[in-house]
Amino acid sequence: MSAFARSVFSRFPALGQLQFRRYFIGQAIALIGGFAHSVAMSWLGYRLTGSVAVLGWIGFASLAPAIVISPLAGVLADRYPRRQMLIGILCFVSLLGILLAVLTHWHWIGATGLIIIALLRGFAFALEIPIRHAFLVDLIDDRTVLTNAVALHSTALNTARFIGPAVGGILIGSLGEEACFILHPVLLCATLFQLWRIETIPGSTHRPAGSAWRQVVDGWTHAFDDPVMGRMLVGVFALGFGVGPYVHLMPAAVSERFGAHPELVGMFISCAGMGAMTAAISLAARRGSHHLSRIALAGNVSAGAGLLVFCLSHWLPLSIVAMVFVGFGVIVQAVATNMAIQKRADDDKRGRVLALYTAMFIGATPVGSLVFGQIGLWTGATGALLIGALLALAGAGLTAWRMRA
Repeated sequence: MSAFARSVFSRFPALGQLQFRRYFIGQAIALIGGFAHSVAMSWLGYRLTGSVAVLGWIGFASLAPAIVISPLAGVLADRYPRRQMLIGILCFVSLLGILLAVLTHWHWIGATGLIIIALLRGFAFALEIPIRHAFLVDLIDDRTVLTNAVALHSTALNTARFIGPAVGGILIGSLGEEACFILHPVLLCATLFQLWRIETIPGSTHRPAGSAWRQVVDGWTHAFDDPVMGRMLVGVFALGFGVGPYVHLMPAAVSERFGAHPELVGMFISCAGMGAMTAAISLAARRGSHHLSRIALAGNVSAGAGLLVFCLSHWLPLSIVAMVFVGFGVIVQAVATNMAIQKRADDDKRGRVLALYTAMFIGATPVGSLVFGQIGLWTGATGALLIGALLALAGAGLTAWRMRA
């Protein structure tokens, strides 16, 4: 092993685990296509209709299934082989991407069709995300590096959040939205290839007894009986509701302030991705897992304040910096909460608690998208985002008061 490799494995010990390293590489490639796809769906919806409300509905349909499906996915994650389930789900997502590319190329898609496909993708990812988070423990035979694996997985996600929207904006401007839709299935092949190669840790999946509903309730009880996990989960929900809708309302907000420029939409979301990537790398390089509650609270303040500045700024460079702080704060809170759950949850309930985390973080965003999309009809997209930023900051203040109490 070279000196460079030893240095990397020392700083990021989870990369020393072969199976995790394989999965990490596949995810880092495939996730870029996912974020390009999301930008293209929002831009196509706004181009076809010019409606902020339609953007809200697309955001709602793509993420709302997490509210209902993710808790059930947590039961599946605790009972059945996670690798096989991930392969099946990602194959389905690839087929949806190919279908949407064909419909877009031949101009057979409208707002209703976009919402339906967004809903189908939402169901797939509502199943996939909790299983994926719980799957990390199947790749690690040294539990002391599990929180580092969580942070590194988030690094792959948020590096793609930085690169993917920029790629999407360029492809939309040069080749059209269908190029983004076909890119995702192509890049998903990287993850599917690694999933076929991976050998999971034997005996990592538990089979809890009782009905599915009883198992869901047990997971919720376990999460909220722990004061740290409970408080952090509520904070994640508040941030997802108030700040999360910026992704889906960004095309309208950019058009209101800077004109119809898809490249700017991709750039602003990529700036948030750059902040998110910085946050994930910082947490991955951090030694130990202390003070996660305080770190999550700082992320909440950063995201709310950044979105507030973005909504009030008329200077492009300041708006860019503000979006970096938005992305940084969202991921600091989300990853710190995920790390706390991985550290504190019982092994036989891990999938269900992570499913609850998915439902509260990702599920809050579509509810916010729907609410603020409707508010945007009266105030404009920028006004709606401003209200969301103020709500996020109010939630941060309440969390700080509870922590002191």
